[in-house]
Amino acid sequence: MSTRVKEFLKSLVERNVNYEGILSCYNLENKPHFASMGFMFNGDFDIIIRPFKNTESYKYVTTNKKAVINVFSEAKIFYLVTYEKNLINDLVGISEKLKLPVLKNSYFYIECILKDILDDEIRPNLILEPVHFFAKKTFVKPYTRAEFAIIESLIHSTRIRVFKEERMYTELENLLSLIEHYSKLVNRIAPKSYYAEIMNKINRIVEEELRYEKDRN
Repeated sequence: MSTRVKEFLKSLVERNVNYEGILSCYNLENKPHFASMGFMFNGDFDIIIRPFKNTESYKYVTTNKKAVINVFSEAKIFYLVTYEKNLINDLVGISEKLKLPVLKNSYFYIECILKDILDDEIRPNLILEPVHFFAKKTFVKPYTRAEFAIIESLIHSTRIRVFKEERMYTELENLLSLIEHYSKLVNRIAPKSYYAEIMNKINRIVEEELRYEKDRN
């Protein structure tokens, strides 16, 4: 991996956080293949993807040994790639270095070669080494569900005291259940990250709020 590529990634993403993007490569008939794909960066800023072993994405990446990660934050694009691929034909372009299919309106894309496979019967880890990137002048970080989980938990945490004081116990239980769910999600997709640190702080605040309310009653 070149210093330029690594510095770009270090400035934009955090290691060990699961992001969401769109994988692109060629199929066995040399036609573009696109699929929604979670990905994360390891300590060396290689990309790790975990496609199920029985999927087309696994077959094509392991056969061709190269792929592209396209970064978006638009839900519409993820939907089209998943369920209406025929509507993205006009968006398809060719990557700069490896000459693979890409989505022209992505915020940025990362071209990769397959570096290693950590085998598993169901979901092997495919280690992809970034070799080139293309970014528009304005781009955003890849989407991660950890962001959504943190924001939702923050909102819910501010309502705990009100629901307790108003004796809205059913609503309170629902809030606590949601926060617990989001906490587990963050710890699963973004362990040892600042998302996990924030989530731990929110959990402590929730515990304090519950103790405070118990002391008052």
